[in-house]
Amino acid sequence: MSKDVTFFEHQSYFHQDHLQGENAINEDGVLMLPNLSFEPEVGIESVTTEKEPTKSTQDQADVRFGKKLVYTRKTKAIPESVHVQQSNPTLFEVTTPNPVIYIELTSNFPNTHVQGPEFSSTHLYKDLDIPIAIRKETRKCTTKPLYPLANYLFFKHFSPTHKAFLTSLNTTTTPTTLSEALGDKKWKQAMDAEMEALENGTWDLVNLPNGKKPVGCKWVYTIKYKADGSIERYKARLVAKGFTQTYGVDYVETFAPVTKMNTVRVVLSLAANYGWNLQQFDVKNAFLHGEIEEQIYMELPPKYGEKTATNTVCKLKKELYGLKQSPRAWFGRFTKVMMSLGFKQSQGDHTLFIKHYKSRGVTVLLVYVDDIIVTGDDEEEQKLLSQHLTKNFEIKTLGKLKYFLGIEVTHSKKGIFISQQKYITDLLKETGKTTCKHANTPIDPNLKLGNAKEDIAVDKEMYQRLVGRLIYLSHTRPDVAFAVSLVSQFMHQPKEIHLQAVLRIVQYLKGTPGRGILFERNGNANLEAYTDADYAGSIVDRRLTTGYCTFLGGNLVTWRSKKQNVVARSSAKAEFRAMAQGICELLWLKIILEDLRIKLETLL
Repeated sequence: MSKDVTFFEHQSYFHQDHLQGENAINEDGVLMLPNLSFEPEVGIESVTTEKEPTKSTQDQADVRFGKKLVYTRKTKAIPESVHVQQSNPTLFEVTTPNPVIYIELTSNFPNTHVQGPEFSSTHLYKDLDIPIAIRKETRKCTTKPLYPLANYLFFKHFSPTHKAFLTSLNTTTTPTTLSEALGDKKWKQAMDAEMEALENGTWDLVNLPNGKKPVGCKWVYTIKYKADGSIERYKARLVAKGFTQTYGVDYVETFAPVTKMNTVRVVLSLAANYGWNLQQFDVKNAFLHGEIEEQIYMELPPKYGEKTATNTVCKLKKELYGLKQSPRAWFGRFTKVMMSLGFKQSQGDHTLFIKHYKSRGVTVLLVYVDDIIVTGDDEEEQKLLSQHLTKNFEIKTLGKLKYFLGIEVTHSKKGIFISQQKYITDLLKETGKTTCKHANTPIDPNLKLGNAKEDIAVDKEMYQRLVGRLIYLSHTRPDVAFAVSLVSQFMHQPKEIHLQAVLRIVQYLKGTPGRGILFERNGNANLEAYTDADYAGSIVDRRLTTGYCTFLGGNLVTWRSKKQNVVARSSAKAEFRAMAQGICELLWLKIILEDLRIKLETLL
């Protein structure tokens, strides 16, 4: 039979007041409970067994180790109301621990009676044979999450205007399907405005010629914000499905330079150190300014071609978003305009346009498709540049740089801070990890990822999409760069262990959504680089992984962690290979600074 026994934390159950082996006679004696209050309470009967004067050695051992003892249970005292703590108490709830419950027991030891605090007899359960689950009542369930995302979002260090901006980002949502957009009047008006702009000389309605295959199209939605955080406009964009185009038939050349995120961070670091003003422009329907050279037929826009004939298609006269050759045509037109205004392209990044003045002033323009960043030390020249661009394109001035390519930009006296908090919250919602428990590190330091051929395969498309989003997130989060580079090595055949490693990164981001990079106002242009490498770190092919990071003006601007395509024959060769990559990055930064005519204070 089973009985309840009370054990005390700082007192032993078998009392010994001598060292083990010091007195063999006392060791064989009868062991007593700790010296407590042994006077029996009124109404409680104790059952004792008198020890016979002669016992065998086996019986004495049984008594010493607690055998052959008979216990009776005393009624347990329990308060009237026992508070059961919820699994997720709110910040304003304070739950007190349950009071200690004492149990009285009797044994066959002489005068052995352990007594707890006195309770009223009205608070006692008379039948303790009831299962413990019923005696302690059922646990109250709650729908509140244990780890809500709101506990990890902090805005106390931001200004009131930037708080309003971040709140606007987190509260507004964009539709992902046509049916969602048609259910909202604002998005319906945005689609009508886009169609009104496109129908003005963008295409002609014709019958589809024999042997021609039309390109499909779809709607993409986004929101443009002002510098104060308010919504500038709801933007609906008709995008052609260029992945259905055929090389040599409806496109030939497609190359167009794209802004490197390293260049963006270099410009932000220089703006922070030299106090340059950062402005943001937006080009409306940028690709419509490019002239098309091939014959391309496109299907009618969804929900706008229901009243036309069945075989009617759009013959494009201008470039459209989504076509393979559209970025090339638009960038060629934009480059000609910038050259005519006296700007020069940087040799380190062709999307960086620079203009120097006789007064030793400089204006810098960085373009990413239709998003433009303008900075420099002459604000009057920036206004003139805006006027010149307006004459050639439909330009909208969005004010001070706040939100660029999913990156939130914060300005303060200390410098410029960039982060991707909204991007992380959207990623958590997509993966269903908004209420998960956060991880302290992006990856287990003892984890060695391999091919895991015997493991369960996972959805390849889902894995690639998730890792791709993490790669873009690493532009402002160098703390996850190594972990992301590790999981990206298994994109071709992902397994369950690889997916768990990716989700571990997401759980780490759950606990640190507001982290980013601070470009401080250090007032210098020192250039530094640090490199490192492992030796035969990959368990698959024993190739090495190199890493480097560079600092401009005391601010982190570039970093990379990459697995090499060779096997180093020694750790020294691995380090030299990492140094070579770091030096190549320094030389590229030197080209950018020379184009900006910024002199380094220290030699490389």
